[in-house]
Amino acid sequence: MTRGHSRYPRGNRGRGREQGRGNRSNEPAAPAPPPAPVSLQQGPIRGECHALCPPLEQSERARNQELSRFERPAAGFEGFVPVKKYRRAAAGRDVWDPLELRPAPVLLRTLRHLFTTVLAWPQSGFDAWEQRGSARVAEFLAVYHFVNDRVRGVRQDFTVQRIEDASLVTALQQAARFYLLAGLRSAQLLGGVKTQQDWSDKLNDEQLASALSQLQALYGMHELAGFDHDDVPELKEAGEFVAYDLLLHADEPPDVAWMLLKVSPKLRRLPAVRRALRAFVALQTDDFLTFFAEFATMTLLEKAASLRHLSKVWTRSLRMVNKGFGKQDRFPLEELARWMNLADPQSEGEGGELAERLCNALNIQTQRHPPPPTRTDHTDVAESWEIVGDLTKQVASLSVKPSSIGFAQFKLAPLHDQVDSEAVRHLLGDVALRIEADLARKGSPLTTRELIMGEAQEGGKSG
Repeated sequence: MTRGHSRYPRGNRGRGREQGRGNRSNEPAAPAPPPAPVSLQQGPIRGECHALCPPLEQSERARNQELSRFERPAAGFEGFVPVKKYRRAAAGRDVWDPLELRPAPVLLRTLRHLFTTVLAWPQSGFDAWEQRGSARVAEFLAVYHFVNDRVRGVRQDFTVQRIEDASLVTALQQAARFYLLAGLRSAQLLGGVKTQQDWSDKLNDEQLASALSQLQALYGMHELAGFDHDDVPELKEAGEFVAYDLLLHADEPPDVAWMLLKVSPKLRRLPAVRRALRAFVALQTDDFLTFFAEFATMTLLEKAASLRHLSKVWTRSLRMVNKGFGKQDRFPLEELARWMNLADPQSEGEGGELAERLCNALNIQTQRHPPPPTRTDHTDVAESWEIVGDLTKQVASLSVKPSSIGFAQFKLAPLHDQVDSEAVRHLLGDVALRIEADLARKGSPLTTRELIMGEAQEGGKSG
């Protein structure tokens, strides 16, 4: 043939005569031209890229040395391959090349690669709990930003192709779990970091809220179409994500009310949703003991969604305690730590330093006394916390003796409006570490793969 095929065909004029001549001469058929870019105005687009990264983008980034270290094979990570980057949509752009878009099965394969291969990077903090002691902040941030960018690219491909089937439900569920886990890891690893220039709770929460909001719309759409959550595998975990959404917005009653209007009665009766609603009511009624009781029964990711509310709970509850006690009262810091979920409820003599930090951050005065000598006899419980002498006798009989006996004293100075932000970071970091340490102690630590891919169920899911 003397005439080459244009990538953008201009029409079919004269096509029949040329085709007839070609058939008569038995010339081999010309290769099919690549698909032309398609406008979103013309209807749905179907992606034709079956790699995790379009070849054109891969070659261009390789030529410009823009491939991330998580896209180049390394020792122990031979499975690293280039993954399509997120690209901000240009203003007014509505034309996309199908060769740059990945179909739904490839998009799910991309997420599996990100969550099972890339997140296993050493010292990133995303790997198994027993290996997390060696995590480094720089590695955590590098892995997080890479995966976050590629997840956004996956969601963009779903949106451009207008895919709204079960594959999108699966993708959004995995993305939401990733952002919840990332928030928990940030609290564990960045708790003592004064400057967090490379991390933003707000941006992470925005991606989480966006995924959850889109999920709620999909659940409603499938319900209107007559699908039952028990019959569709991708919808069986809908209650889990409704609960996350409720916990995420538990300090915003209008948002929760609007959410409940859209959630079916069947979903509202699920144990996870009922637990989230009880926590919401406790938060709104300042019932901090009930809130922490519900918090103790939550799954790991439900606790991750609830961590953002602890600062408000601590502030309000300490104000109530400050109002209820007099200047002469002495409140044991170890007991206060148990009330504020800063120590295990069954512990003895633990958490006093954390409770002291919390009190000082709100300008509640504290004092410490040296521990009393060990006693061989057992005394009765003190009748009043006002009697320091009787309290020291109780401390002497504890199985785990604190380094000193601490007490909080109330109404001695005006309280601050809010808890100091640096103190909150340290306290949230301790709570976040204890959340997973408790799972490890119970012999049920979960790997990142199990948490994000939904391949194993956590304990504590009863309603």
